[in-house]
Amino acid sequence: MSQHPSQIEELNGSAIPVSNLAPTEPFTAEADGPVRHSSDFTKSPSSVTLGDPEKMIDGKAEEDDDLESAEPAGLEQPAVLVDGPPYGWVIIAASFFLQFISLGIANIFGVYQNYYLNHAYKGRASAFEISWIGSLTIVTLDMLGPYTGALCDYVGHRQTAMMGIVVMSLSLVAAAFAQEVWQLYLAQGFLYGVGCSLTYFASLTIPSQWFTKNRGMVTGMAIAGGGIGGMILSPVVSKLLESLGLRWTILITAIAQAALLLPAAMLLRTRIETGRERARRIQQYGYRKGESLEQDKKRKFVDWSILRTNRRVLLLFLTGIPVVAGYFAPFYFISTYATQNGASSSTAAMLVGVMNGSSALGRVLTGMAADRAGPINSLFTVLVTACLSVFLIWSFAKTVAVMYVFAVIYGIACGGFVSVIPTVTGSICGLDRLTMVTGIIYAGMAIGAVIGTSSGAILDTIGGGTDYTSLIVWTGSVLAIGSSCVFVLKWMTNRNMFVKV
Repeated sequence: MSQHPSQIEELNGSAIPVSNLAPTEPFTAEADGPVRHSSDFTKSPSSVTLGDPEKMIDGKAEEDDDLESAEPAGLEQPAVLVDGPPYGWVIIAASFFLQFISLGIANIFGVYQNYYLNHAYKGRASAFEISWIGSLTIVTLDMLGPYTGALCDYVGHRQTAMMGIVVMSLSLVAAAFAQEVWQLYLAQGFLYGVGCSLTYFASLTIPSQWFTKNRGMVTGMAIAGGGIGGMILSPVVSKLLESLGLRWTILITAIAQAALLLPAAMLLRTRIETGRERARRIQQYGYRKGESLEQDKKRKFVDWSILRTNRRVLLLFLTGIPVVAGYFAPFYFISTYATQNGASSSTAAMLVGVMNGSSALGRVLTGMAADRAGPINSLFTVLVTACLSVFLIWSFAKTVAVMYVFAVIYGIACGGFVSVIPTVTGSICGLDRLTMVTGIIYAGMAIGAVIGTSSGAILDTIGGGTDYTSLIVWTGSVLAIGSSCVFVLKWMTNRNMFVKV
């Protein structure tokens, strides 16, 4: 069923297109809707778009009595969304806070790993076995990306985030009472990854619905929360482990997480019609002849065929595999690397925090660079920087000062990788079902995270648990492969290497 772009109704906090029988004049949304002023929408008599001014879809406005006409697929869209209404900044703040705690806890696993190896499971588990806990979190988060992303598209970002918060908090309660490493695999690894995936993708992609200009910058601002959360939570958790022990530290974290994140999730509001709202609207107003029914028959919850039909999406999917295979090694092992080179446990925890804080800075800076130089150019730059920092700095980091330099540079580069992926995805495939396609890209990263678990095995077998040379070479090499993939993506997009892409 197609409708005039100005015909919008607010229902349960989201913008719902309605039939041509709806009023054609602008109006103010209901109090519980995401848009409180009719100025958030503009009329466009000949074209409509999903918030992307560069991807307009041409079509003729219909008359109110033209209820039986069939139109080409693709005309059924909400009104043109005005860039950056005031509530958009509430969305950015809520997304930032969701990432601050949920992803921040995942990012500081290196602190827990150091405690497990030297205290809780000393002599009972190897570095490889312990590293699987953190790896399972990332693998699960990424692997479920297509499905949690599609869930956001269907039920809404707010509901998806709230489900994730409940799962994360319960998983930490279970982890607090774990007695064996395999129990931590299930609780702190797998279950926390499930909850984190739900919350992460809900807060990762919703800023794109509220901003059309400077989209890279605002996305970077929102997901900088994960890095800043890691920076602040790292020394806090380290101090709690020293003073209260493992169980009470995890329980306090679980309670604080639920109490702080549920109110933040309540603030999330979508501007684009969800799948459930679409179904409700169709049930109320019915289909037009032809195109809408056919379009719904072809609509899939997760459309994996995009990897076959869009070569650039496929290449971005493949890029994530080698990058993530090495991405987390410095985050997980910089703490133990520092202690084995004479640093105190507090200094080691601070290095993890600095790396996460630098990651937050990198997310904002790379987002700004993506708006000006292009998202693909920015992605290539940060991956090359990360690769060079591993080979040229970490390889020679024998003093705490050099370790801090590495933590800052690598953190900035890797934070940039995280922030620019949604922007690159949007530039390749548009905003339509952006969350689902971003989730598919993250599924490729899940494969890389599985491969990345070999980092612990490399350290244990080749390095004997103390020589990090083989681990450093591995990390730099896979980052170099990822950089090469992005170079090919840039070449496929525009063979002029000096243009904005």
